[in-house]
Amino acid sequence: MKRYTKVLVPLFTISEMVAIALSAYTAVYLRHGIESTPSSVHEAILFISVALWPILSSATGYYKDRRNRKFFSTFVHLTLQWFLISFTLFAYLVLAKSDVSRLSFSLFLIFGYISLIVTGQFRHYFLVRIRTRGMNQRAVIFIGLEHQHSAYTSWIHKNPSFGYHLIGFVNTEKTNDLLCPVTKLELVLAAYKADEILVGNFESRAEILTDIVDVGEESGCRIRIVQETEDVYSRHLDVHQFGPFKVFSVREEPLSQTPSKIYKRIFDVVFSMLVLLFIYWWIYAIIWLLVKLSSKDSIFFKQKRVGRGGQEFYCLKFRTMSMNGSDKEGHGGITKLDDNRITSLGAFLRKTNIDELPQFLNVLSGDMSVIGPRPHMIEEDHTVAEKLRKYRIRRFVRPGISGWAQINGFRGGTEDMELMQKRVDYDIDYIESWTPLLDLKIIWHTILQMLTLKTGAH
Repeated sequence: MKRYTKVLVPLFTISEMVAIALSAYTAVYLRHGIESTPSSVHEAILFISVALWPILSSATGYYKDRRNRKFFSTFVHLTLQWFLISFTLFAYLVLAKSDVSRLSFSLFLIFGYISLIVTGQFRHYFLVRIRTRGMNQRAVIFIGLEHQHSAYTSWIHKNPSFGYHLIGFVNTEKTNDLLCPVTKLELVLAAYKADEILVGNFESRAEILTDIVDVGEESGCRIRIVQETEDVYSRHLDVHQFGPFKVFSVREEPLSQTPSKIYKRIFDVVFSMLVLLFIYWWIYAIIWLLVKLSSKDSIFFKQKRVGRGGQEFYCLKFRTMSMNGSDKEGHGGITKLDDNRITSLGAFLRKTNIDELPQFLNVLSGDMSVIGPRPHMIEEDHTVAEKLRKYRIRRFVRPGISGWAQINGFRGGTEDMELMQKRVDYDIDYIESWTPLLDLKIIWHTILQMLTLKTGAH
């Protein structure tokens, strides 16, 4: 997963931007001749289309790792995305009253569409190929009866392109002890890193399902439950096909739904670009000058943090402490009140939360969101995850620059596990209760706390 996000997605994006650019030049040369030079209008069309492609792809989740999606779904997604770009280009030409050859413009739209279909199909078959060879896998534990396990195993073997790998099987037929399957699950999770747990149908499922969910979520796993024919309650859930079974997920938080993901990502991108365009650049210039006048330290502090799905990323901040090379890899100490590592300038930046502004770059790169649970250092994250209940549920969404816990007073480093648990509870409440209005509310309160110097940061 990490390799897919950090390596393959940028390569796929660049290849399709190149395909769009080549389509634009081909259309011009076919219409006006090989020795012709693209006009300023053609260059504007090229710039808009190439720039919009990665923005829309990021906002709509075009490159999201959807393992059960056939190429036809990708084709529909691609078609809608290219239609949006075509509509934007047409609107630009009309509003700008630009004079451009209708033939060259039509050729560009046709060639661009065809080239994206070709590159999209190449991407699809490339992923199929590497997953068939055992790469880009998601680890699954199955709990249930032997015949269900056999059916799922058979499906995995027949469909290696989906990239699922069965790492454990908890057989519920070979015990009369209701707790035994849960105990076995704990042993498997202690030995292997699992991404998902699939719970089949068996007689005692209702009695131990809560324990299975608790154990699975403590390990940060997604829980899927095979639908029973008599499951009246599952009719109101998002039942979908998962291998040979119809399943529903235990935790159907709002941000697991595609429309919500698209909205939040579009909001993140637009909001971050506005902040970077109108606020960030001049604050950066002032802080850079102040830092260089007072020390030889770099202006940025870059440290590994834990993000969505447990993936590590480099979180950016304006430097507020004296340089400490050990912090870079995410194993530094927790910042405490009156920490002697904090510089005089750093104290002001932390008090106003201005030190967090570079994280809007993290938002644009897709590692963070404007609003979400705050990311922790690697060592702190691993330590706290072993002590607090449901902690790993925070990893279901992107970490944020600010969050529900922060505006409710739970901000800054702490070694008090009771306070940390309250922070986690607020984070989970945010994940389960997310709405666009809640994000706006958190942003508003964050701004008020910054202006009144009541952020509680240290």
